[in-house]
Amino acid sequence: MARPFRPSALLWGAFLAAGAVALALRLRAPGHRALPWLTASLLILLAPRVAALIHDWRRGRVPGTRVLLPAVILAEGLGLVVADASRLTVQLRLGTALALEVLLLILAVRAWRSTRTRSSAWPEDRIAAAFEAFVPPRAARLMALELVMLGSAVRFLSGGFREAAPEGFTHHREAALRAILPAVPLMIPGDFLLMKAVSSGWSPWLRWTLHGTTVYAVLWLVGLYATLKARPHRIREGSLELHLGLVKSATVPVDHILSASPLPEFEDDWARHAHMKGVPSLVAKGNAVLELKLSEPIRVTGLLGPGRPTQRLAVSVDDPAAFLAALGQSCA
Repeated sequence: MARPFRPSALLWGAFLAAGAVALALRLRAPGHRALPWLTASLLILLAPRVAALIHDWRRGRVPGTRVLLPAVILAEGLGLVVADASRLTVQLRLGTALALEVLLLILAVRAWRSTRTRSSAWPEDRIAAAFEAFVPPRAARLMALELVMLGSAVRFLSGGFREAAPEGFTHHREAALRAILPAVPLMIPGDFLLMKAVSSGWSPWLRWTLHGTTVYAVLWLVGLYATLKARPHRIREGSLELHLGLVKSATVPVDHILSASPLPEFEDDWARHAHMKGVPSLVAKGNAVLELKLSEPIRVTGLLGPGRPTQRLAVSVDDPAAFLAALGQSCA
């Protein structure tokens, strides 16, 4: 069933597009005459959204804290428009923005403390629960996943994941990512020199942005490998818990598994693609892949939340024989 169209999505899309153009102009041409018009357009797009959030809050549809972040942005934007206004107006704007920012900080600390008592096994769930007080659930989940991914990378590089992998059915030992990561430090100097040669005539901010994205990509790969190692597949309390690091997860009742077997041999990649079309994949490249067929549909949770119902899954494991034997014992 198709989701109904939401005007707020169009407003947010137009707001982000105008904001990106305004940011690019401010960095490259701070005195550009189009900047005031873009700022006014941003405020015109943002004001109805803030009004809609206030309306939803009064009807109990969203928490009041969800209004604060857009309100802070609106207040700061108005400050740019009325920069030449009277001293009283400027002071009023600064006071409003400061009060909103202090309130936002206080409520953020309270939301974080309230989630520390939750029994959730994964840190991204607790962080997302705190962020949901201020941003929509999907945005909160993405922000939480990025923080945990980067935190896992830093911890791994500092030696925090050197211990043995937790008990379960691993799929990091045979993963191609494990073979690639040791070569990444050797590739960074060459990548730096190549980017320097290609971007020699570019603006400094753009060059540093490209270097930053390279560092971010490396950290993301390290974090993915660290979470692959830290989150093996497990069979607990009659359920099969599947993970692809932080990227995907699913929980399948063992008695719903009709069959688990290696993928058949395919004549070519087209045949493989046709066989796997629409099948959620929790696969680390380089591992053996098993196909699970289920009696009841389940949903695989991805970066943006639960996906479509499915009765087939593709799962990678380091030791397929041990995995299949454990499933057979659990189903018996």
